[in-house]
Amino acid sequence: MGQILNRKFYTYNDVTIMPCVVSEIEHRSECIPWDEEGMLPLFTAPMDTVVSEDNFKLFESNHIHAILPRTAPLDTRKFYSSKGRWAAYSLKEFSDVFCNEDDKLPTTHKLKALIDVANGHMRIIFDLARKAKRIYGDNLILMGGNIANPRTYEEYAKSGFDFVRVGIGTGCGCISSSNTAIHVPPASLINDIAKLKREIEDDYRTLPCIIADGGIRNYRDCIKALALGADYVMVGSVFAKMLESAAPKTCNSEYNGDIKNYQNIYRENNAWYLKKDGDESVFLGDISAIFYGMASREGQIALNGAKTKTSEGIKKTLNVTYTMKGWVTNFTDYLRSAMSYVGVKDLHGLRNSATIVINSENAINAVNK
Repeated sequence: MGQILNRKFYTYNDVTIMPCVVSEIEHRSECIPWDEEGMLPLFTAPMDTVVSEDNFKLFESNHIHAILPRTAPLDTRKFYSSKGRWAAYSLKEFSDVFCNEDDKLPTTHKLKALIDVANGHMRIIFDLARKAKRIYGDNLILMGGNIANPRTYEEYAKSGFDFVRVGIGTGCGCISSSNTAIHVPPASLINDIAKLKREIEDDYRTLPCIIADGGIRNYRDCIKALALGADYVMVGSVFAKMLESAAPKTCNSEYNGDIKNYQNIYRENNAWYLKKDGDESVFLGDISAIFYGMASREGQIALNGAKTKTSEGIKKTLNVTYTMKGWVTNFTDYLRSAMSYVGVKDLHGLRNSATIVINSENAINAVNK
């Protein structure tokens, strides 16, 4: 007989953050929204409609941790990892590249690798991680997941992981929950894992960072995830809607030329324009981005050259309404503002001091504008 956990679980939509009693912060500029590397607490989802070799450096220059997806050539990903930059690998690729003592990657920089699978509960993940960590030790920074059982977090801690992606089935391009019923609402899941992390912190030399992955729709969801205890937030569709994303794009005007040269595209009066020579501009109108989950038919073709299994992802057309710089500027300001309300000056304080409020349906409808 199946076991029922007799409690309510909550999504981002169900919760908000309560201000502290009295904040000593006089201006949000006092708040520091950066991690130890001077980056925002954000990762790109390893999706080829979000990030590619063409915009990888642009994400980094905007203080976002970028991950090169598995659609990039393997040699390119190995090069990125060897230079201390994030790249994603399948189980087999990770085993071949990082579990081979006779053909080790150079460690001039610390290697960064994501084992990119949908089901992060498989035992083979932990076995491969232990083997790779025995070979490279602290020279390998390792990310894994995705998980949706809080107790699995400790298995990642035991196996030497540095980051764990938390969330299954909540992504904009994912239909796993809709068809498999495997799903735990993200607000409760992240908070449960964050509580477990605090409970076991004395038992381990280091513990994996929690990455909230999936279901992020806007600035406030990112901030809620951090307040619930996530160390980082992984973003897919919200980044795909950026003008500079790797997603294929089209416009609804008569213009038939290339719109990939985003340096010459600007937005004015709710429409996009392409700046030509001199003062001339071409009207583009609305720009649309094609976004899909990596388990979708399109994602499988991009990864394998053909559809290889039942799809657990879908394709969507998204309206492009902002640039990367504009989005990052807004997010940084909103995050700092939220921190000032909570009365904390750094991300550690936000994760550990925020009070979360569970809302009624009427309260939810009142704030979601």
